[in-house]
Amino acid sequence: MKKNNQFFLLVSLIIAVLFAGCTAQKKLVYLQGDASLLKDTTSFQMKLFPGDIISVELYTINPDAFPGLGMLNSHPVTADNRSAYEKGFVMDRIGNVSLPYIGTINLAGLTIEDAHDTVVNRFRAFIDEPIITLKKLSFKVSILGEVNRPGLYYVPNEQLTILEAIAMAGDLTNYANRTDLKILRKTPSGTIEIPVDFTSKTAFTGISKYIYPDDIVYVPPTRKKAFTSISPATQVLTSLITTLVLVAALYVRNNK
Repeated sequence: MKKNNQFFLLVSLIIAVLFAGCTAQKKLVYLQGDASLLKDTTSFQMKLFPGDIISVELYTINPDAFPGLGMLNSHPVTADNRSAYEKGFVMDRIGNVSLPYIGTINLAGLTIEDAHDTVVNRFRAFIDEPIITLKKLSFKVSILGEVNRPGLYYVPNEQLTILEAIAMAGDLTNYANRTDLKILRKTPSGTIEIPVDFTSKTAFTGISKYIYPDDIVYVPPTRKKAFTSISPATQVLTSLITTLVLVAALYVRNNK
């Protein structure tokens, strides 16, 4: 009887180790919970800061009068493969940017909309009804850890949600810890860490709903990855233990 107890104890231990690497189905499903949370009204406000690169374009029917910024609306659009640094205007360390005709203007801390209005008002000294487009070209985010395509991404739009960021990186891997994502975000008072539980609808609300320029999204691995990434020596040991269990089972059966 004692031998039987020892045998079953050994089998139970091995089974427990094997199942330790398994992940519950509940931890794999995104955005669980109260659907009313998706009605969150958190807004996104893109602001400009020192070091940003912006694009400023003036649309006019007389581009020859404003070389450098003038564009004729009927001109065909061609692909522009230049870098953001080559295409745009760089804001200096205090937020000033030098633009043709209107000179130096400070846009630090302004939203895209406010910066647009500020530039338009300056151009009114030269044009009655200036049509200006202003965009931020330096919107980049880093997505690291357990995603299928980790890396540095430049965002062509002026708004990015956490769901879009993960989709951009090819979704989470099977080894991603979906309950413990982290967003590292620069603020005027320093870098803050924002925890995100991707299995809950709260991930799509509040401060974690939108990704901002220079954010770092980190997806940690689960313990399952460490279990499956065992060394060849450990695999040999596991095979040896399995063999010993089979031998022990035969021994116990033959000595009943």
